Amino acid sequence: MNNLEILGWVATMIIISSFLVNNIKTLRTLNLLGASLWTIYGVIAMIPSIIFLNIVISGIQMFKLYKLKK
Repeated sequence: MNNLEILGWVATMIIISSFLVNNIKTLRTLNLLGASLWTIYGVIAMIPSIIFLNIVISGIQMFKLYKLKK
């Protein structure tokens, strides 16, 4: 398994774990971290659809976290 595959698996595990927590702030934070790692994965692998999707997800999670802080 190469480093890119490991990055993808780590990102996947973080995304999955985000849905196992009950605290919405923790869920969104973990999901943001996973989406950020997936964005890095997409950039390294040069996969535009993964880059786009995870930039959008990251933006949504940042917006929702901002709203939770207010």
